[in-house]
Amino acid sequence: MQIGGLGINKAAQQSNTSEIQKSAKKTVQKAMTDGYIEQIKEMAKRDAQNGTYMSDEFLQVKQARKKAYISPNRSGLQGQVMSIMQRAATGGSRGSLLMRLLGGYSMKAFFGACPQYNTAEVYASNGELVGAYTSGGQWIEMPTEAESKFLAESDSVYFEAYRAARAEMNAASQATTGSSGAGMDLRV
Repeated sequence: MQIGGLGINKAAQQSNTSEIQKSAKKTVQKAMTDGYIEQIKEMAKRDAQNGTYMSDEFLQVKQARKKAYISPNRSGLQGQVMSIMQRAATGGSRGSLLMRLLGGYSMKAFFGACPQYNTAEVYASNGELVGAYTSGGQWIEMPTEAESKFLAESDSVYFEAYRAARAEMNAASQATTGSSGAGMDLRV
């Protein structure tokens, strides 16, 4: 089912889910390069040595990579939507509006009797909701399937590397303690 013939799949979460998931998987695979995975492992090992789980450095690198390789250009979308909504508020529009935005995105807007009731939803070309404009004038980012999958995979790589580094540290610590030869012989 499509909204107003704009190519927005209203049932994106139902019938189009497998396509969204396939696309997300491909996008994430491209972003999860060997170099990025090694970078995560190095940070996890350093963090384990420092006794910190998921340092700010790791979180910043992960978010920067997500924004560069996975996330839609929400700042551009936000500017378009805010401009349209402000014009509609001053024009006294009522009802709903479907509109194609730049970059293949679509917007579904609702205009109430008063400007404070105006809202909008922005969809990617595959039907995924990527952002919303609230009646309070706020822009809310909605995570895409690819973004969620990327964050989960990055965290999984980090967790495994952190756990391995901690196990290695514990084994080294026990080996040092066990081979010291210091102890008492209580045999009679």
